[in-house]
Amino acid sequence: MFCAVLACANDRRCPMKLYSKDGIEMMDVKSITLEDEKLVIKGKMMGAMAAIIHVKPEDIWEAFKLLPWSAKLRMPMLLLKGRRRSRMKQSS
Repeated sequence: MFCAVLACANDRRCPMKLYSKDGIEMMDVKSITLEDEKLVIKGKMMGAMAAIIHVKPEDIWEAFKLLPWSAKLRMPMLLLKGRRRSRMKQSS
């Protein structure tokens, strides 16, 4: 299972890093954009291999179905906590 952690520099656009439960960096996400109806995720896998991942709407829906209802209901609060923590890191 991966944990997402925002690591912000002084830059307005903060990269997102995905870690394993052991703290090993699995992916460094540089950008997430929308092209046509797909999410395009650009980054580096395992610190070495550049990757561009295209996520179709049906894949987003399948991922959403994997989340338990408890996580879906807590998602707005998780987003707010993430925003607050990201701002605190940027200001320090």
